[in-house]
Formats: sequence, structure tokens, C-alpha cells
Amino acid sequence: MKLKQYLTEKNITPEAFAALIGGVSESGVRKWMYGERVPRQEQMIAIADKTDGLVMPNDFFLPEREGDAA
Repeated sequence: MKLKQYLTEKNITPEAFAALIGGVSESGVRKWMYGERVPRQEQMIAIADKTDGLVMPNDFFLPEREGDAA
């Protein structure tokens, strides 16, 4: 699942997610959401943990599949 989809479905703002993850700004989270940047390894681990495994490191590298929500 893409980060943007996760945050939208869970009604979590980029600002709130940045605070949850730590070490990143709201702007940084938005860049992850839109594919402008890729989280560092420790951030990917935190993202996977805080999303209960719904957003995994590969989700930042693999293209969206047809039918996936944006």
C-alpha cells in the first residue's frame, strides 16, 4: 500500500504522521507521498512499524498497479 493511500484511508495528516515517525517534517512526509523522495532506511522501518506493515519499503520503489487507489 502506498503511503498516500494509507494516510488518506486512516485520515492521518502529513503533520501528524511526521510527529509519529519523528525525524522528518510535514514537508518530508509529503515528498514521500508524492514520490519526490524516498525515506531513509530507519524511517522505512518506522513507517512499516507505525502502519502495522501496511506500508513497506518496497511500496516506495514499486510502481502503482492498475486498480490501486492513488
